[in-house]
Amino acid sequence: MGWEDPDPADVVSLRGDSDWQALRSRYDPNLLGRPLERCLEVARANRAKTVVIETRYIDLDYRSEYSSFFSKTFAEIPDTAHRLHFFKAELQPEEIAALPSGARRGYLGYLIVRPSPLGRVGRTVLAPPPDMREFLHSSVSDRVNFFGQALEVEGVPFAQQDTQFGRCAHVTAWICHYTAYLRGDVSRRPMADFSLFADASVAEGRPLPSQGLTGLQLSNLMREFELPPIVYRMGNLPDSGREPPLSPRDDDADPGTWDTRAIAVLCRFLNSSYPILVGTHEHAFAIIGYKRTNRDNDPWITFVRHDDQRGPYLWVNDILNDADPATNDPYSPWQLLLAPVPEKLWLLPEAAERTGRELLLRYDTLEGTGTFKDLVDADRLTFRTIAMSSSEYKEKAADRGLNVESVKELRLARLSRLVWVVEAVDRQARSNDDPSVLGEVVFDSTSNDVSPNVLALRVPGALLIQQTDGTIRSPLSSTTEPVRSVAKFQP
Repeated sequence: MGWEDPDPADVVSLRGDSDWQALRSRYDPNLLGRPLERCLEVARANRAKTVVIETRYIDLDYRSEYSSFFSKTFAEIPDTAHRLHFFKAELQPEEIAALPSGARRGYLGYLIVRPSPLGRVGRTVLAPPPDMREFLHSSVSDRVNFFGQALEVEGVPFAQQDTQFGRCAHVTAWICHYTAYLRGDVSRRPMADFSLFADASVAEGRPLPSQGLTGLQLSNLMREFELPPIVYRMGNLPDSGREPPLSPRDDDADPGTWDTRAIAVLCRFLNSSYPILVGTHEHAFAIIGYKRTNRDNDPWITFVRHDDQRGPYLWVNDILNDADPATNDPYSPWQLLLAPVPEKLWLLPEAAERTGRELLLRYDTLEGTGTFKDLVDADRLTFRTIAMSSSEYKEKAADRGLNVESVKELRLARLSRLVWVVEAVDRQARSNDDPSVLGEVVFDSTSNDVSPNVLALRVPGALLIQQTDGTIRSPLSSTTEPVRSVAKFQP
């Protein structure tokens, strides 16, 4: 069968093991492509019953790669891709031009397959597996045109390197950027741009075939593409003043094996729905979510990873002793954390969290309420730091459990377009899935790290708002009970 046959689509039922095996063999006859295999595992975990293979699909990302690289090779490679759409419903070929309503609701996302055998998986957005759904902090919604019909899927974008034109760092940068595009933060950049715009003058070797990207190249690239990154290096990570002491280690131990401060750094950006690019000695991947768990009866964080060489939606059980849970193959120690963020997010999250904690505890002391001090003494007080747009912050005010006056004042307050929100959280209430946020401080994202500009402060019973002329509107009545978090996922 030719690459563009049948025209316009092939409708394939997925009833059992043989159907899934045949689908994989169609694109990976030697069964060597782990990313493709994992994508199909995710679709199957979501109980897909039908895949519609849209042939002759003109994909912006693959087309950019074809124009810039594949068209210049000796091998004859088609200029179109296949887009595989997964549905929970069982569909018939005659239904694809007019989908039943149930099929629309059961859309599970798409997987684009390149005709290049070395890197089959192109731009892909699949609904996450059920056991990960509530932990994907950086998930976004993608609108899909399916033969003239609007469909929607929520997940984290994924792709695989083609091994020549784009490598793991290029693809991971694209994952972060395309997520930001779907979030509305940046303009669209096709996949090829992440190879074409990398500054070859600051790296050794030839740009083609690509040997990957250095940290400097990645930083420059993301800055060029409207996401100037905050760069952290293991062993030299900042803290907010409340991280636990680092464990004893040998002087020559790799920082990627002991720097637990990375956990808090990752969580601050994931709370804000920003995926993080992680670089090891020889690889790069994206961290896209996390869940709270226990390890040896102590609190711990398990992260979720997109790895272009192993597939989407993979657990990371221990960032300091990282290994693939499916195979136990070890990763080399983490070296670099790169957080691509919007341009106007100047204030560092560690400075915001440190100042927010100090202000909340100081106000508690001055007022003599003891609310936060009692929680500190009981080891129940923690803090959560989130970046978001002030519009989103105001929209969520009415749904969090705040009193009517607080909702009104926050909605009418003049805030910077982006803000950092530092929340005081009761650990015990959080573990019980109850409203757990006792207070919060809202910071101007364009203020400086030495003296962050406070726009609003709320504690049990009181709210303070900074007005345009610099005066403080206070005291304003506020709820005394814990409320829900402003974050996408509750703490």
